[in-house]
Amino acid sequence: MFKSIGVVLLGLLTTSGLFGQEKPDLKINTFFHELPLEKVLTYFEEQSDYTFSYSSSAIPMDEKVTLKEQNISFWTALDESLKYLPVTYEVVNKNIVLKYNELTQTIRGTILDKDTQQPIFGATVFVVGSDPIIGATTDMNGNYRMKNVPVGRLTLHYSYLGYEESAVPNVLLGSGKELILDMQLIESVIKMEELVVSAAGIGSQPLNEMGMISGRSFTVEETKRYPISIGDPMRLASSFAGVMGTDDDSNEIVIRGNSPRGILWKMEGVEIPNPNHFSSEGASSGGISMFSTQVISRSDFYTGAFAPIYGNVLSGVFDINLRKGNNEKHEHTIQAGFLGLDLSSEGPINQSAGSSYLFNYRYSTLSILSDLGLVEIDENEKNTFQDLAFKLNFPTKKFGTFSMFGMGGLSKYSRTGESFREDIEKYNMGVIGLSNDYILNSSTFIKTSLSVSGTEVGNDEYIKYQQDTIRVDYNNQESFKKSYTRGSIILNKKFNSRHIVELGTVISRLDYDFEEREHNINNEDPFVDLVLFNDEGASGTQQAFVSWKYRITEQLSLVNGLHYFRFGFTGEDSWEPRSSLKWQFKENQSITAGFGIHSRLESLEYYLGNYINPDGSTVDHNPDLGMSKARHFVLGYDRVLSPSLYFKTEVYYQYLYNIPISNDSNFGWYSAINSSDDYSTIPLDNEGTGTNYGIEMTLDKKFSRNYYFMINGSIFNSKYTGGDEIERNTRFNGNFTYHALGGKEWKVGNNGRNNIIGISAKISYAGNQRLIPIDLEESITQGGQVNDYDRAYEESAPDYFRLDLQFSYRKNKPKSTSEWRLDLQNVSGHMNYGAQYYSSGLEQIVYEDQFGFIPVLSYRIEF
Repeated sequence: MFKSIGVVLLGLLTTSGLFGQEKPDLKINTFFHELPLEKVLTYFEEQSDYTFSYSSSAIPMDEKVTLKEQNISFWTALDESLKYLPVTYEVVNKNIVLKYNELTQTIRGTILDKDTQQPIFGATVFVVGSDPIIGATTDMNGNYRMKNVPVGRLTLHYSYLGYEESAVPNVLLGSGKELILDMQLIESVIKMEELVVSAAGIGSQPLNEMGMISGRSFTVEETKRYPISIGDPMRLASSFAGVMGTDDDSNEIVIRGNSPRGILWKMEGVEIPNPNHFSSEGASSGGISMFSTQVISRSDFYTGAFAPIYGNVLSGVFDINLRKGNNEKHEHTIQAGFLGLDLSSEGPINQSAGSSYLFNYRYSTLSILSDLGLVEIDENEKNTFQDLAFKLNFPTKKFGTFSMFGMGGLSKYSRTGESFREDIEKYNMGVIGLSNDYILNSSTFIKTSLSVSGTEVGNDEYIKYQQDTIRVDYNNQESFKKSYTRGSIILNKKFNSRHIVELGTVISRLDYDFEEREHNINNEDPFVDLVLFNDEGASGTQQAFVSWKYRITEQLSLVNGLHYFRFGFTGEDSWEPRSSLKWQFKENQSITAGFGIHSRLESLEYYLGNYINPDGSTVDHNPDLGMSKARHFVLGYDRVLSPSLYFKTEVYYQYLYNIPISNDSNFGWYSAINSSDDYSTIPLDNEGTGTNYGIEMTLDKKFSRNYYFMINGSIFNSKYTGGDEIERNTRFNGNFTYHALGGKEWKVGNNGRNNIIGISAKISYAGNQRLIPIDLEESITQGGQVNDYDRAYEESAPDYFRLDLQFSYRKNKPKSTSEWRLDLQNVSGHMNYGAQYYSSGLEQIVYEDQFGFIPVLSYRIEF
């Protein structure tokens, strides 16, 4: 009965000659588009002497089939119809038996000694829970390959005699692309047998072996899965304990009460400028990251007591790694959505030599969201950005492995169309580098890098009109250009399984060209035309570090080190000792402790900014300004509650000193500790102090049994003392942050194996940033905004609340993987505080809200 109905429907959907063909010639003289497989098979039976046999529970009969060609043979048409389905067939007389062909993919990679980077021959890797066991053993070059691994979620287990075992959980294997997963194993102090070390935070431990405190790694899968991230690693970090993000417009994050500008960014081991679109001078954040999830691999994020290798940092470190492209086959990814277009490609350059390429390009404009009515953007405003990232990998037999990598981004905000006003802001960043990993001998390897990077921050604003007796003629033009040339060499020496030493040096040259001019006809001479910046020159920094890891026992490890930092512009030196200890006193429990001194340069504009005197003359007040510094103390406890569940808590204390403040009585409240971008031209000295202290707790359930969750909270206090010697709250003293997120997946489809529906949710509740109140009465009297600096940062904005949801549908086919994703940002529509200002026309304080509910839909296909 059903087949008869299907035939009738098929006749309505196809040409009038559909059933007019003679069966003996076995020709198919029609085409069909997105027709269910069951109806297609019915048609084939009508056009031939063959019948089909199959299991309806195994064969996806509702899958849509497209046949574009006409007048082709029956068998060609059948092959074309089944080409993208997990189905094969066998002909038995006049019966065609359909069989389900389980979708599989290849997993391969390299297993190395983590300390020496030497390949490990004979190491084993297998898929946990596979029956029969799917596994492989490494060859002389440390390479392994597992073919025909069923697609879906899986866990990989790595081991070798005399080394600590390791596992990579929650790997999502798709049919569209091979999975290339490299692993580095740590030699055991006790070499008699394989040891399973149940370190807390399995799957989240930092890649840097010297970073044992306040750090965790994050994966591309997490960046995609967490609903708030939208593929942005900085927004992903706002889900972690001790991290607060309360600005919907940007990915600015506050780490343990510190200014967001204290973050260090590294890519492929090289320090890079702020890699975020729509940024501003002196900031470490922006609207959205220039890193695409298509190119990054597992990377590290730190929140305090940093390892000796990291310099020029006060609050946090993003240490981003790029993937190596597939060196055996060409693979591609296309993603399109409300935020724009994302294209990625990778493959071999010379397959016999093992070289590969990987590149990614993105283009986006927020006007798409505006046109759909999802975001309220003035019709005269336009936001666009684009970025490109790449990595080329060239292994050699004698000279190690060379890699060329780079990233660049262009972002522009413009407000045009008004006859009297125009405003154009841009932030451009680029970096290109060359690195070499060279194994000197069986216990020593050297990494050498050379990079060139730069930023350009520009602004061109004018307002010009005349109405009655009011005349406005204002223009501001600014251009801040910086370029960095950096060279580094790092040597890692493994004396034995207990003693590992890492040392290195980084030399940087900084070239700058600053120009800012302002014209305002309403000012009195000599302030009508001002030259705020007209500086060009060069300076540089020198850094060196040494780090020694001593594994006292299998359970007790100590890292001691020293970082040296020198700024050539002022000639200032900074010697920074670091130390950390980890004691795994039980198989599933450990205690960590750490201490470190850290420093960071202020923006170069601080040193060069012109202060305008009342007579119009200019003076540079701060050419000798010193580095801001901090002492970090951390104590932590980790406990593994089950193979996929762990608990972690840390208490910390940070003492900040050498902070730029003003001793001018008019600016006694000022401290650079409260700045997230920009600079100051008032006279400053390094007499300011501050303290951050608090406790963080995390309960983390790694993805297993088709679900995950993470619940964390932080209670903290952040204070500072300015030139008036009054202790105040810092601008970023929200006092608390709470995050809860989780998700679940379901396998769907006729076969019940290849398609996945997922849902994730995140709730954030946090104390907001603090404000300098507006004195309404004085503002009315003076006809413009007047702030009450005596009450600076006493009050905070209303608490921040946000709920985000994400829905996804992932579909595997024999040669491709596709995914629909819907991110519902701020799904509750809660209007969080954005800003406040005094309106002279209304004679009242106006409050602005942040974004409301925003849905972001995207589609991605890998093939």
